[in-house]
Amino acid sequence: MSSFVGHASVGVALYASRHALRARPVWWALPVMVFLAMSPDIDYLGLWLLSIVPRPRITHSLLFCLGVATFAWAAVVLRGDSARRVLPWWLLAAAACSHLVLDMLVGVHPVPLLWPLQWPGSQGELVLPFGLLPSAGHLRWSNHVLWRNLFIECGVLWPLLAAGVAWARGVSFTRARWWVLGIAPCWLGCLVWSVQLQR
Repeated sequence: MSSFVGHASVGVALYASRHALRARPVWWALPVMVFLAMSPDIDYLGLWLLSIVPRPRITHSLLFCLGVATFAWAAVVLRGDSARRVLPWWLLAAAACSHLVLDMLVGVHPVPLLWPLQWPGSQGELVLPFGLLPSAGHLRWSNHVLWRNLFIECGVLWPLLAAGVAWARGVSFTRARWWVLGIAPCWLGCLVWSVQLQR
């Protein structure tokens, strides 16, 4: 699975694609987006508190992600029309579903994307035959693989997220070309490194 940092980064990027990070009137929307981007991992509470490993991990399904996004949208609606303009439903759904995309791009663990739909022997779980992102690794401070993979993941994700935010906010390529040319080799190096780890 992808790391908490990776998931949270997508939530921040989706927020930043519409609002400045220092925009005080809509500050409340940032933690909502980060929470939604990380929400499918709520099943870890069962593992940490009760040593229960759910199978399949139904929180990693489109049904759960769209459901939690709809629940969050209902809460946003209660704040009034201005809040609905800040966080439309599609943006909340994108944040929640981004979690599934990142986990699938790791290409290691099956994701019950279509649960409760399933076919014989699959429990509705899908796994890509390749991985573009490294797995998060065991959560231990002394685990050097965790830190190496986190570095690679950020090296792959952050430039893409920054480019997406720039595009969404109307930044022209001409204005950003030196940044793109400077970061592209680092991004490509991290991507190649990540793919080689899958072999």
